[in-house]
Amino acid sequence: MHNSEFWRPPADGLAYAVQFADELTDQLAAHHAHRLLADPVDILTQQQQYDALTYAVTNGNDLGRFAASSHSEEDLREFMSKVLTEMDRQRPWTPPPLQPLPLNRWSDFTDATPVARLTMSPLKAEERLRQPFRPAPDDGRDICPLALVSGTEIVLVANYWPETGAMAVLTHDTEPQHVIDYLLANTNLTENELMPVG
Repeated sequence: MHNSEFWRPPADGLAYAVQFADELTDQLAAHHAHRLLADPVDILTQQQQYDALTYAVTNGNDLGRFAASSHSEEDLREFMSKVLTEMDRQRPWTPPPLQPLPLNRWSDFTDATPVARLTMSPLKAEERLRQPFRPAPDDGRDICPLALVSGTEIVLVANYWPETGAMAVLTHDTEPQHVIDYLLANTNLTENELMPVG
């Protein structure tokens, strides 16, 4: 979070999410605090989201650009404060099962072994994993680099096998079955869709 607008995605996302709410209640704040902790925005960590909202509350401007017709700047600032209070109440935070890695980590996986085959489009995989696919820096293939709670790192690569259009799961982990079992337990993927390679 080195640029001055680091706080924008979480703050804008929160304002956008509540733009049609009649009232910015404590219950709604608790709901969104839980959502942000369970499914962080973009590639931010839970703490980075918290820091971004803290900055938005104390120094942010134009908080209502996505919700100005329904909530005032002051109301949104107060609501974000409630979300932060609820995030604090939920400490210690349970890390989400999948954490996006920066795209520049792709170079660490170019020699990694495919351990599983995934038979679906990147769009469908995004829905199942609730994680974004983005173009790889070198060849533009859609990829999704992720860290598991254990620290194991993986990357899903779209169209890895062009003859079938199947996606690959790459990792350096020495226990690939653990990766497959983890994905099946913590996502909406099924055994018919995610199959071991080899």
